[in-house]
Amino acid sequence: MSNRISQKVIGKSIAKQVILTSIAKKSSQLQSLLDEVVAEQKIPGAVMYISTPKGHWLAASGVNNLATKTPMKPTDGFSIASMSKTFVAVVVLKLVEQGKIELDQAIATYLPRDISPHIINSDKITVRQLLNNTSGVAEYLATPEFIQATAKRSRSQPWTAREAIQYMYDEEPQASPGDKFIYTDSNYILLELIVENITRGSLAQGIRSQILEPLGLNHTFTELREPVIGEVATGYGDRHKNGNLHSYAKVNDGNGLGDGGLVSTAEDLTKFATALFAKRTLLSPKMMREMLKFTNNGEGYSYGLGVERFASPLAKSFGHSGIAYGFTTLLTYLPNQDTIIVVLLNAQNADIKSIAIAGLEVAYQK
Repeated sequence: MSNRISQKVIGKSIAKQVILTSIAKKSSQLQSLLDEVVAEQKIPGAVMYISTPKGHWLAASGVNNLATKTPMKPTDGFSIASMSKTFVAVVVLKLVEQGKIELDQAIATYLPRDISPHIINSDKITVRQLLNNTSGVAEYLATPEFIQATAKRSRSQPWTAREAIQYMYDEEPQASPGDKFIYTDSNYILLELIVENITRGSLAQGIRSQILEPLGLNHTFTELREPVIGEVATGYGDRHKNGNLHSYAKVNDGNGLGDGGLVSTAEDLTKFATALFAKRTLLSPKMMREMLKFTNNGEGYSYGLGVERFASPLAKSFGHSGIAYGFTTLLTYLPNQDTIIVVLLNAQNADIKSIAIAGLEVAYQK
């Protein structure tokens, strides 16, 4: 859920390089790179998809489960963690298109009446500020009570947004509304509540009807809310004292909530990015302009409405990343090269941006 990926600048810029040959000719180099990354960073498994005007490359390396040693397949599903926020933002912006929500209206207008009074500044915070993480609300994930609750929570008991948001009830804000960017997962729990209050359906249903079905994303689903589709990799976290990675297979750390609830594949994510960012057929031109209004945090990294704009050497590219549930994920679109890259790892201890940059550099080599 929470995006804790380093913004460190790694490698050289590829902004002015041009793909001169078919990416298919780089297949063996790219596979070797992925194999080396898995071995050197001690990642159980990885999937990478690069889509360029000169073709596409999709491959996997390593295993999707350390216990069974099942080889990772390019079609395996991954929890995409905070990358899910882009999907949520699309659903909200579609409700704006339909005149059911106004971006600059106070969230008290749209939240359930029994919840709004418990959210400090709900009469001042706007929907836009939830989307771009400038609301200043407290973080439910950071409360000791939520951390303790997840340790005992079975996956047979999916969290609801109503339950999760109670952990930040009446908590002091981190900042005044609109003052500054603070990446906070509570923003997207509140958006989940707004979507469900407005549509009288679940967020999972909204994502499915507004995005998954129209785009034919047949291998994407909301975890613990919808039936599992296909084979899903097991996520792994910090190493134990014996050096072994910890499996998240039985952990319910808020899985399925609006701040990081989706499971998807590299191919589905590339289809999503193609429709949203490349062809721009998923949202109206007006809503795309709103989505891509970025708030700079002063560190060369900025955030739009559910979209990250990355610092150099991924300069001028945008998408989203995520770390949660034993997974690290990255999707980014480079508009100047009309190129999409998706990297999916079933481990939380990897530098995913350096992996993406290395893949792009191989693809762009003359």
